[in-house]
Amino acid sequence: MGIEFRSGGYVRHVLMGGRTIKDGEAAAIWNVNGVHKQIIGPRRVYMYNSTIRFLTRHKAESHQYIRISHRDGRVEHKYGPAVLYQNPALHDSVSVHDGIRLLSENECIVVYNDSKSSADRNSVPKEVEIATPIEEIADTESESGPKCHGEKQRRKVIKGPTLFLPALGETVREFEWSGRDSDGAFTQSQNIFKILKTDPNRVLSLSLSVTTADSAQFTANMSFQYHMNSLDKCLDSMDPMQKMYDGMLADARSFGDTVTSDQLRAGEQVAVMDRLVSLETYPLLCQAAKAAGFVIDSARLTGLSYCATLQRQANDEQHNAARLRSELAGKKQRREILELEAEERRLKIEQDAELEQRQAEIRAKLEEESHELKEAALERKLALNKREIEAKREAMKGEDAATIQFLTALNNMGVDMTAFMCTAGGMKVASSVLSQAASLQKGKRKEEHTIKGEINVPKIKAEGNSVDIAWSST
Repeated sequence: MGIEFRSGGYVRHVLMGGRTIKDGEAAAIWNVNGVHKQIIGPRRVYMYNSTIRFLTRHKAESHQYIRISHRDGRVEHKYGPAVLYQNPALHDSVSVHDGIRLLSENECIVVYNDSKSSADRNSVPKEVEIATPIEEIADTESESGPKCHGEKQRRKVIKGPTLFLPALGETVREFEWSGRDSDGAFTQSQNIFKILKTDPNRVLSLSLSVTTADSAQFTANMSFQYHMNSLDKCLDSMDPMQKMYDGMLADARSFGDTVTSDQLRAGEQVAVMDRLVSLETYPLLCQAAKAAGFVIDSARLTGLSYCATLQRQANDEQHNAARLRSELAGKKQRREILELEAEERRLKIEQDAELEQRQAEIRAKLEEESHELKEAALERKLALNKREIEAKREAMKGEDAATIQFLTALNNMGVDMTAFMCTAGGMKVASSVLSQAASLQKGKRKEEHTIKGEINVPKIKAEGNSVDIAWSST
């Protein structure tokens, strides 16, 4: 029996014996008379001179369906979740297909069916969720839809959000529109799809080759924003993108006849670019878009490239312009440097003059302060000398006062001062007092002064309370 599940590749002729068909397997058995029977496991089958073939299992999930082609010519759709074993005695082919899921209201599909398809769709089990058409046009013969010989077709437009599982006789239209390939070239049947997007923000990007009036060429990378305003016109058009592209090429030829290469190299380049993004430049494009059910909203220039000759001329002009700008910038820089140097010299002269003025002011101030200090020092010195003289004078007065008091006392006692001072005893007694009198110091000596053998002695003259002292020779 084994643990692996067997499928249609397992075919055996059994002379006598048995086979176990596990749960999850199915087999078709033909006996010796060619009679067929199908057995779904689990089951143990005994055979004699028979052929057994295990059947391939097909599974459809909730978003899928099984398409069954019977040997009697019938075609059946079995919607998931479902399981079917493909039996060569009953089926020509069995295949599993995904339903078409429309995620938003901006997505739709176009379905064509014959007159019998409505009855087939009504036979679909109620528990299976199937999209219903929101727009149906009966008995429509369109060049864009699939052909059905001898029968009229209906076209239905189904919009999302929903899951569409086709019934018998229903065919979903497959669109084949032109578009840009990986190299950027516009190619027919480049985009093949079944879900048509009707959202308002759609962008058509392509490279537009333009030949100018003087046979120069340049390429403009354009981006057009557009939206759909008529679904019927879009469905009636086989390839609206190709028609729009053809109209754009015609507009490009007309635009190129009004432009020269000089306008692309000179300052008029901005004006040329402004014309490229104006919808008035593309009348045939707008006309073709309108016929296909679209409206062009705006145009945007994403890039501009020149041919080799035009690019070389543009490069030369840019090089010359850059060289001229460089020279002007160099001259301007040199002029600025000279101005800066002159400004620095002027500032240096002003700073030197200001420095000299400050130094002169400082010197004058120092001289003034020095003069004031000298005057103050001199005044202090004079005042000090004056105080010293006054102090000496006061000291001399004090000393003279003591001497005068001594002599006055002697005079009051009736002593003859001249005779007293001429005696050795009187001089001895008075010397200790007279030596303190500053007035008498000029006549005093450590020893008696002898002038020409004469002795100088003081003469004291007393009148009343006053005493005068004088020196005389004896």
